[in-house]
Amino acid sequence: MFNKRFLSLLGSARWAFGFLLCLQLAPWSATQRSTKRPENSNLKVESRLWPEADQLFRSDPRWLGGDGAFSVDLGAGRILWLFGDSFVARKAGDSRQASIMVRNSAAIQTGYDPAQARLKFYWGDEPGKPTDLAAPEGKIWLWPTHGIRLGDRLLLFYSRVAPDHKKDSLGFKSVGWTAFLIDNPDQEPSAWTLRKIAVPDRHGRIIMGTSAMQIAHFVYVLGESEPEHDVYLVRWPASAVANGQLSSPEWWCGSDGWQANISERRPVMRAVSSEFSIQRDPRGNGLIEVNTQGFGAADVVMRHAEILEGPWSKPQKLYRPPESDGPNPFVYAGKSHPELIGADLIVTYVANGSDQTLANDTSIYYPRFVRLTLTPQQ
Repeated sequence: MFNKRFLSLLGSARWAFGFLLCLQLAPWSATQRSTKRPENSNLKVESRLWPEADQLFRSDPRWLGGDGAFSVDLGAGRILWLFGDSFVARKAGDSRQASIMVRNSAAIQTGYDPAQARLKFYWGDEPGKPTDLAAPEGKIWLWPTHGIRLGDRLLLFYSRVAPDHKKDSLGFKSVGWTAFLIDNPDQEPSAWTLRKIAVPDRHGRIIMGTSAMQIAHFVYVLGESEPEHDVYLVRWPASAVANGQLSSPEWWCGSDGWQANISERRPVMRAVSSEFSIQRDPRGNGLIEVNTQGFGAADVVMRHAEILEGPWSKPQKLYRPPESDGPNPFVYAGKSHPELIGADLIVTYVANGSDQTLANDTSIYYPRFVRLTLTPQQ
């Protein structure tokens, strides 16, 4: 039986940790940035749920739901999905009540159209018991964020989470981040060896890895401060990242540009939900950021910027999940998936609930797809 105390905490605070998207972008430079905040007001948005694609996450009788849902394009029609807390049944036919909740799991999608693709799930295994795919560090467990493929290697980021027994705590706390390098990403995740690499500021208050992307010869990674949820930006040479060398980053420091001095770093966005995505604007103009805004009842929103360093626009509403208007709503984990096809913009989000609701209501706690059409207004 899963831990009911943990599930009740999950439903009230899972938003505090987040995770990444990978893309190849044109070589913009911080010296090209405009000081004027861009606007989204001329954009017409049409959105609708995509139930045919939702079935992708319900295709395994043992994987019974999870959150996070970060995606990484592995190439050749393969997409890696990374999930946080996931219900995994001991055997097909078991209910959520009889399942184990693992801290992280994964899946490989074959085909870029989620309504037509196949999905195979992965988790760790002990005799008779599902376990985390990325093993815990003693009492510290790992929640996935994002990742990026560089040549024949794959880099994955995870936030480190520990129990917190202080009065009025949520039962857990963030204790930094970590990263793994995988040398055989073309094989199944069950055959991967997750090689832990040294990361800077591992125990710090900024959790890096919410989004990762390559721009020209650099890999850029975004992360958030706790508890403010301000977004910071760091970069490494792509060649260093491919070799697992993350010890000497450059931080975005606003008007002072890129510096190694961590004390000079400046946020590129403020007060953003801890799970978000960044991708090229499908209209061909700059970048867009997607996340859920609000606690409990939330909307999926979008920001726009000419370049990664910003400035970023104010959030524009893209979609109101129907669960946000239901009883005791808890909607989060909104992000886009640029590697998927089937719409201008494809978004997922997750609806959660109390421990009793979560255990019995299988209409929630599977990621849901939304298709969006973006049209500039004349």
